[in-house]
Amino acid sequence: MKCAACGMDIPEGTRFCGECGKAFQSPVVSPGAAHNRFCVGCGRAMSWDANVCQYCGHDFRARPVETAKDQLVIGGVLTMLAGILSVALTTILIANAGEIGSAGVAMAALVYSCAAIGVLGGIVALTRTSFPFAVFGAACSVIGPAFFFGIPGLVLIAKSSRVFSREPAGRM
Repeated sequence: MKCAACGMDIPEGTRFCGECGKAFQSPVVSPGAAHNRFCVGCGRAMSWDANVCQYCGHDFRARPVETAKDQLVIGGVLTMLAGILSVALTTILIANAGEIGSAGVAMAALVYSCAAIGVLGGIVALTRTSFPFAVFGAACSVIGPAFFFGIPGLVLIAKSSRVFSREPAGRM
């Protein structure tokens, strides 16, 4: 017996093609007819090279895993965390430094500004509204004492660029 859809040889009594998964209307045979592998769906013995269980139709072909959305969420959160922690750590440093001078004030203003842009970039990444601003915000979050959260945030946002071309997060 051959499959009408793909032409693969079909053992007698199977209900699904082992190559393409097309369903048949024939009776089920005993598990001793197939060899070397058991289906995780129904537990019956099946051919070792089958892509689909002939008895229950369980598909053994690998499905692509979409992780870009998860990476983007983690990247956005890390970017926001880097900005918030940079503000907190810079404030603690300034409070304990005493007199910091004009160069210290300028540096603190730069860190505060970059931290704020980093928090906004993290929010933009989470809402998937603007990839360039999300990357810019993540890059700004690296400038500050919590850079160790900003670097992986920047990498994860940059790796998730294709997610921004789809619909925004609120429409899914």
